[in-house]
Amino acid sequence: MLLPDFFDWNMNMKKSVFATALLGTFGLASAQSTMTIYGILDAGISADNSSAAGSVAKLESGMESGSRFGFKGTEDLGNGLKALFVLEQGIALDTGTLTSGGHLFGRQALVGLGGTFGTVTMGRQYTPIFSAYGSIDPFGNNSAGDINTLFGKNSNFISKDYRMDNSVIYTAPVNLGGFNAAVAYGFGEQAGDSAAQSQVGLSLGYASGPIKAVYAYHAENNANSIVDTDTYKSHFLGATYDFNRVKVHAAFDQTTQGADHKTQSYLLGATVPLGIHSIFADVTYRDNKLLNDANASQIAIGYNHTLSKRTNLYTILGCIINDDNSKVNTQVLGKTVNKVQVGMRHVF
Repeated sequence: MLLPDFFDWNMNMKKSVFATALLGTFGLASAQSTMTIYGILDAGISADNSSAAGSVAKLESGMESGSRFGFKGTEDLGNGLKALFVLEQGIALDTGTLTSGGHLFGRQALVGLGGTFGTVTMGRQYTPIFSAYGSIDPFGNNSAGDINTLFGKNSNFISKDYRMDNSVIYTAPVNLGGFNAAVAYGFGEQAGDSAAQSQVGLSLGYASGPIKAVYAYHAENNANSIVDTDTYKSHFLGATYDFNRVKVHAAFDQTTQGADHKTQSYLLGATVPLGIHSIFADVTYRDNKLLNDANASQIAIGYNHTLSKRTNLYTILGCIINDDNSKVNTQVLGKTVNKVQVGMRHVF
């Protein structure tokens, strides 16, 4: 039975804490460890007209935030050094199945060391540019207003810049006068060619008072397959300014891959907090520099109603306007895609 097992585990954790405290009382050295079970449960009803067959309504999981559960922990190693880990798996609440390709802990799986020098982590991790998108996007990297719809992807949607397998990431310490930085490398692991399928990324940000700004870069060698030698590159620049009554968001992105793909994307958005309510909106535009009539625009607005520190209700409306040679979020060239999402999110 799962419930008794959980209580047994909980009692064991309490015993471990008691034992550690007892050792400390007698002056014995003992490393301090913590582990947290966390997650997001997000589900609701969505309707859109993206299919050529017509509109469809469905129960959907992870609309405002991807549904997930995970384990994270740290161990104090002394002298300011700590070990840390994260194991995180996506779930589909509508079917009860695993997401992230069905792989166990497909969202994140990492281990690392942290200290006054910063943090070094190894495993499957979010890329610096994806984290930068989320720090600027009024919709937080998800939903019908997602910045990723028109930023950081080429026209065939083959970029893997959300997460990196086989990666090592260094994150600078947080006490750098408002500045923050991260550098990442993903091993391609191809015999005879260490550069093939490899990835690199970095971000440099600044946050102080009402201002937040960030630059990020991501590059992938052989981004589509081992025989595709074109390198995918994306540069991102974003900022927010909080006027208290309203926060303004702005961003720019340029993505290239070989001689056949070059796009520039722009975002302007706003977040308006109203006590337990909040309204957020943005307008995003992608300019295809190498193909005529292949641009796309996205207009989105969302509303959150906070029920508690952990639970909220939301409504999100999004519209993608494709030019005649564009088919973002649809298989039909030139189609305007409308989407409505109404749901509930609980964080634990």
